[in-house]
Amino acid sequence: MHKEPSVFRTLVRYFFARFFANDVIQSNGDTVTTVVRALSIAAVPGLMLAFFLQTQYPARDAWGRIEDHYFFVLYSLLVMAGAAVFEWEMLFPERLDFLVLSPLSLRGRQMLCAKAVALGGFLGLFLVAANGFGMVVLPLVSKAGFWRPVCAQGMAVFMAGVFAALSVIAAGGLLLCVLPARMFRLVSPLVQMLVVTTLGLLLVHYLRFGDVLDETLRLPGRATQWVPSFWFLGLYERVLHGQSAASFAEPMAERGIWATAAALGSVVVVYPLAWVRMQRMALEGAAVLTGKPTPLRDVWIERLISLPARRAVVRFIGQTMARNSRYQVYLAMYCGTGLALAIACSATFLRSTKGLLPGLSLYGLHAVVPLLLFWVVAGLRMALQLPLNLPARWIFRVSGAERDACVSAARVWTLACALGILCGAIVVLGMAGFGWRELLVQTVCGMCVAATMVDVLLFADSGIPFAQPRSPGKTSLPLMLTLFVGVLPPFVFGMIWIELSIEQKLLRLVYPVAFAASAHWLSHVLRRRSQAKLDDGDDVEGEFQLLGLSAD
Repeated sequence: MHKEPSVFRTLVRYFFARFFANDVIQSNGDTVTTVVRALSIAAVPGLMLAFFLQTQYPARDAWGRIEDHYFFVLYSLLVMAGAAVFEWEMLFPERLDFLVLSPLSLRGRQMLCAKAVALGGFLGLFLVAANGFGMVVLPLVSKAGFWRPVCAQGMAVFMAGVFAALSVIAAGGLLLCVLPARMFRLVSPLVQMLVVTTLGLLLVHYLRFGDVLDETLRLPGRATQWVPSFWFLGLYERVLHGQSAASFAEPMAERGIWATAAALGSVVVVYPLAWVRMQRMALEGAAVLTGKPTPLRDVWIERLISLPARRAVVRFIGQTMARNSRYQVYLAMYCGTGLALAIACSATFLRSTKGLLPGLSLYGLHAVVPLLLFWVVAGLRMALQLPLNLPARWIFRVSGAERDACVSAARVWTLACALGILCGAIVVLGMAGFGWRELLVQTVCGMCVAATMVDVLLFADSGIPFAQPRSPGKTSLPLMLTLFVGVLPPFVFGMIWIELSIEQKLLRLVYPVAFAASAHWLSHVLRRRSQAKLDDGDDVEGEFQLLGLSAD
């Protein structure tokens, strides 16, 4: 006889499935397929590097092996912190969960424990997937014993991943406990962006200075004591080599152990308090961050945008961005990545008798504006394509808003955000020492880049923002890799060369302006032709519910 699952197990399965039920990794009711796909993506890098090292690792010197160990520690930290940030709004139950589950005959402690178990299972799966293969394969190819390297790598990577995930959970719970609901919605994206920026800087540092890790660990002022990935690298070396480990290993290992214990204690204390706060906010009706009326902003919108339908869609985009935390998470991840790359390009380390000393790179500062604009526009394009408001798209048909007005409003919104980022970047570059000549070039080139990128990246968008269903096969991983790996580096280096060339002769500013104007005109013509074809074959059946009151 089939035994019915217990209430607790049902809750655990419900909360666990919610981690994978989102618009990026769509489960479509098949949680198992989504879980396997996500875990496979997390497992591939560690497994590939371990196999790649099978011929090189045994012949490497001591610091070369430490560099290889550092990759696995850093990767575990990046995966777990990234997973926690990506599921930021799911770390604690949503308002809908409390509204649906609270009227049932469930104890509050039962719901809390079920959510904690589901969260632990979610993070545990990613922790094992990201580190399991590398933890076994690397000791096999090292040819220097098996069990001791397995224990050393297992302790280091698991503690690094646990620390990263618990730190994000503790930060989110602390913000939830101490901030009002409206302020929490404002601060959360900034914290998420800061976490992603930190992770990006750690990864870029490894790619740039992994070969001189010994010099990095001897930086003046002991700045490396505050780098979490070095703590667990020290734990790795201490367990692997014992007393004969490098001098940095023992103090770093102690910091890693104490930091993990502190993160665990913080979560144990903060998580139940945040749970109670979320429950009270749900039952009392937490205020949604829709924004207070701002007459000055409305006046500027009316002056800059003449078409009423376009103004309405612009306001709709702003309110949707502020209301839905999922959009904020994605934008924070994109903006954090762009900010990390901009900081990495701007900062440099100079060799001296005291080791590596930090400084600013004049060449790298010219990459700040192109990098920030690229990631902001790419992030906004991705956010506008997320189909989270499909049930409401019929209102655009009923209101009589034309498709072109909706699409152009999305471009206007993206361009306005890009220009706002450009203004902030110009202020920072001025503080970094750029003169009026350099700032003029950065301003003009930045405006041209923003306008051209909006025309290029949003050229194929022909649907209503947030209300366009996904087309099977439209999102291609090779296409995305080509954009971010094959197109971005040449674009950035090309912009640096153009900016340096224009600074020598300001009359050359005519070229980027002419190019941006030509690209805008061409995209406008092609878009009008494409729009005409869509309007000719437009079929509204099924887009919104009809009442069946026609004369036929």
